[in-house]
Amino acid sequence: MNPLISVIVPVYNVEKYLNRCIDSILNQTFKQIEIILVDDGSTDNSPIICDEYCDRYENIKVIHKKNNRVAAARNDGVKIATGKYIALVDSDDWIEPNMLEEMYNKAEEFNTDITMCDFRKVGVESEYTVSQPIREGYYDRKMIESELFPCLIMFENIEFPPTISNWTCLFRREFLIESDLFYDEDIHYCEDSIFGSKAMYNANGFYYMKNKYFYNYFYNPNSTTSTCNMKKWDSYLIINQRLKEYFKDSKFDFSRQIKINMLYFTLNFLGEIKNADLVLEEKRKKCYEIFNDEHVKQIFKDFKLPNVNYKLKLILLLIKYRIDFVYSMVFYQ
Repeated sequence: MNPLISVIVPVYNVEKYLNRCIDSILNQTFKQIEIILVDDGSTDNSPIICDEYCDRYENIKVIHKKNNRVAAARNDGVKIATGKYIALVDSDDWIEPNMLEEMYNKAEEFNTDITMCDFRKVGVESEYTVSQPIREGYYDRKMIESELFPCLIMFENIEFPPTISNWTCLFRREFLIESDLFYDEDIHYCEDSIFGSKAMYNANGFYYMKNKYFYNYFYNPNSTTSTCNMKKWDSYLIINQRLKEYFKDSKFDFSRQIKINMLYFTLNFLGEIKNADLVLEEKRKKCYEIFNDEHVKQIFKDFKLPNVNYKLKLILLLIKYRIDFVYSMVFYQ
């Protein structure tokens, strides 16, 4: 039986959650699937668990490789996938039993390149649902251009676009291959954002299954960032540069969205500095570096501030006029 859906699961040191993830895929009401487990150089028992499942189930494939992060792992999975559609599941998450069946039916009914559902964020002590601020239903190419291009990269209120969570999407494999849509393997943070924007930009058909919370995203609300990784900032800069290059010849002007995207990255990284395990003086030094980065300065050239709440607008003004000492005094004490 040829699979209709290939489910790609990057695996890295998740022995505690891996069974839950794989079992949720095996327990789907839709049975014409293959599961591709990409062991990305795990050092715990995850490789053993992957091999045990592979030995037990004919529709499970395993790739063992040196650690090269999730972008490369997903690409490796896509390259050997044989299904008509591609689904992505992170190895510490799990999916509802009817997810693949319902999404497949919509994809087939409307002949879509991308079909998307909503998800549930599940923490240790709480959970909540996440839905996107776009209408439900089918979008043809003209509808994608008129309704989704204005938020393809970033919403005006400095929020990520609908396709930011790639694992809520079912992609037609032939569409990905023909559009040369693969993950940028040198981007190790926020790789979903640029991939999702490129995918929607090329899509001719899209269906949004609003309020269908098929995907369960596991997070630990008590976890904190102990280090401030400048490699993440470097990835942010690469993403924004790649966006400029990719969309430079588009008839639609994405320049404002790209600036807002850089603004989002700036705000995000300033928050990481706040949570980093650093002395106050080090935090202030890093804050100064971000405020005075040339890429940040470029945001505000011929740029009207987004219509956001008073507190956020104040922060944006501090960044715009590079008043880092006030920002540090208020947020890093």
